[in-house]
Amino acid sequence: MESRISAVLFFLAFVSVNAYAQFPSDALRLGQSGYGVSARSIAMGNAEIGLSQGFDATFFNPAGLAQSRQSQISMGLNFLGYNDNATYLGTNSSSSSSQTDLSNLGLVYPFPTVRGSFVVAFGYNRGNDFNTALSFNGFNPYSSIIPSLYANNVKYDIPFNVGLEDTLGNIIVNKNVGQSGIVYESGGLNNWLAAGAMDIGPDFSIGLTLNLISGSYKYTRQFTETDPQGFYRGRLSDMSGAVGLGSFVLNDEVDQTLNGWNAKGGFMYRLTDESGRVLGRFGATITFPSFITVNEKYSDKGTATYLTGLVVPYTTPGGSSNYDVTTPFKFGFGASGGTSQLTLAADVEYVDWTQLQFGSSNLPSDFINSLNAQIKQEYRATTSFRGGLELALTNPEYSLFVPFIRLGGGYFPSPYKGDGPDRAQKYLSGGVGVKLQNSIDLDVAYQYGWWNTIHQQYDKYSVTNEKVTNTNFVFTFKYNF
Repeated sequence: MESRISAVLFFLAFVSVNAYAQFPSDALRLGQSGYGVSARSIAMGNAEIGLSQGFDATFFNPAGLAQSRQSQISMGLNFLGYNDNATYLGTNSSSSSSQTDLSNLGLVYPFPTVRGSFVVAFGYNRGNDFNTALSFNGFNPYSSIIPSLYANNVKYDIPFNVGLEDTLGNIIVNKNVGQSGIVYESGGLNNWLAAGAMDIGPDFSIGLTLNLISGSYKYTRQFTETDPQGFYRGRLSDMSGAVGLGSFVLNDEVDQTLNGWNAKGGFMYRLTDESGRVLGRFGATITFPSFITVNEKYSDKGTATYLTGLVVPYTTPGGSSNYDVTTPFKFGFGASGGTSQLTLAADVEYVDWTQLQFGSSNLPSDFINSLNAQIKQEYRATTSFRGGLELALTNPEYSLFVPFIRLGGGYFPSPYKGDGPDRAQKYLSGGVGVKLQNSIDLDVAYQYGWWNTIHQQYDKYSVTNEKVTNTNFVFTFKYNF
């Protein structure tokens, strides 16, 4: 899910000063969960801790695997859309992006047992998507990004190298500028998994999923300043004697390669009547910390264009780094129940985001310590809620053609201290499905999310206030044999 990245945008302006590009939001992004892995789960609001079975259980509650009595092949696709309506210095802008992913691909195999159940699964789940977009523009009478790019080390001092700073460090362009920007994020996390579950009693099961994590993240920003009111004509001269600024463009880029592992343990209890029919299910999960190694490259380029037509570009030496991130424990509880044709499900999940931590790195230890201290200051613990229902239009116990209607929703508070309900991510979802001959499941779902957020570009005057909407269309095919 989308994470507020104000720290990234605020500090990227200072990459050329300290040559580091790591921020608390880099850890937060790796700890957040994705949109779900199957159409059925997404349509029901991902309320699966006390419900999941088949390959879905590897993502939500591996103990649910023990309910599988048939082998299963599962495959899913999702089509993500992200829309951002931003207000910057009184001007509105909108932007969008999209991404198509394989959401899951896996095999479930139940071993023959004398009693109880022992089931294993292998495959792939999409852990998270980082797809976002932001555009903005407006006139800033208060500040300019150019002074914030000053660096003591001349190799990283973009204003000096493009002719906007004199030899004494003076920068004339400091306010009354037109500003615009385009920001994109992309990438995601992939979970390559092995899972197993077994019954430890007539109605009790436990399970475990082990994930090998791979992935990537890319961030690009183009920030442009102009002099639309001619404020600096006659006040600015470059090396050719030009007397005005046409534009200044800053391009930031961060590329990350991600590798690591984590595990998820689960427990499920099935409440049954005397005939053995399941009346309800109760599940609990512990998602153990992810241990992820980040290999990162970053660069900045500034280009000044003067009224004479002279163009002066300069690219900083850039840099690379590697560091480890440890994400927090996550604790979940869920329950489901209903009739033979109606199923209701609900989940809660608790995460203490202050437990995010940067670890071993080729960066200075005091810098890493400052990041971890900032996490403690900025983040908080959250409790999220998910719920859903499923209605079978014919009785699954007697019909070989069973259509389903599903509805769901979720509420995910912001991990930032001081954020109110408007910053919480809210989701509504719905979908339909059909089970054919008790062997083929075809499901589709649509998910809609909305929330407010802010991004700070370089100072308190350069803030975008945004209304974000997110859409997800999902298709899943399952074959049971």
